[in-house]
Amino acid sequence: MENRTLIIGDELFGDQGEAAHRCAELILCLEANRPVQFSINAPVSQTLAQLRTRVSTDVIGKKPGRIVLGLGLKDLNRGGADYKLVFEQYSQFVDDVLNKTSSPVHLLTIPEDMLPNARNQVACLNDLIRGLQEKDRVNVFDFAAYADIYKEKQVERGKFGRSIYTEEGKPTSLCNTLLALFLQECILKELK
Repeated sequence: MENRTLIIGDELFGDQGEAAHRCAELILCLEANRPVQFSINAPVSQTLAQLRTRVSTDVIGKKPGRIVLGLGLKDLNRGGADYKLVFEQYSQFVDDVLNKTSSPVHLLTIPEDMLPNARNQVACLNDLIRGLQEKDRVNVFDFAAYADIYKEKQVERGKFGRSIYTEEGKPTSLCNTLLALFLQECILKELK
C-alpha cells in the first residue's frame, strides 16, 4: 500500500514507542489532506534474530509503502553484545525485507549517549548502518548526527539546557519529541 508507512523500532523510540506515535501524529496534523497511514511496531520486544523469523507477518503482512527501521539498541543493550554480531543480524533483517518487498527502507542511526557504557559499540554500529545506503532502496536517517547538533546547541545555551537522555541513556520526553520532529521531516521529504 503506497501510502502506508511501517515503523519498526526498539527502545530508540522510547519505552512506549512515543517518538514513533508523535511522528505519525505530526504528519497527520501537518498533512491533513494527504492520504497516509501508519503501522507502528515500537518498541519491539524481540531481538533482531527473532524479528527475522517474523518478517512475513510483521513486515509483508502490513503491505508497507515505505519502511522505517530503528533497531539495534536493544541488541547492543543485552549484556556483552558485540556491534559486529548486531550488525550481522540487522543487515540480514534488512536483506530479508528488501528481498520480500519493493518498499524503500529507511534506517535510523542511534545516538551514542543512549548507551553510555558502550559508546564505541554504538559508533561502530552506526558506521556500518550508514554503509547499508549502498544497497538499492536503502536510505539512512542520521538521527545520531542530528542529536549531536542539538546537544551542541544546548551547550551553547548554557546551564539551563535540558538533557535529551537520562544518566542511564534512556530517551527523555524531549528526546522523543526531537526524534519525532526529525523523523516527520525525513518522511515528508521522502513523500514529496
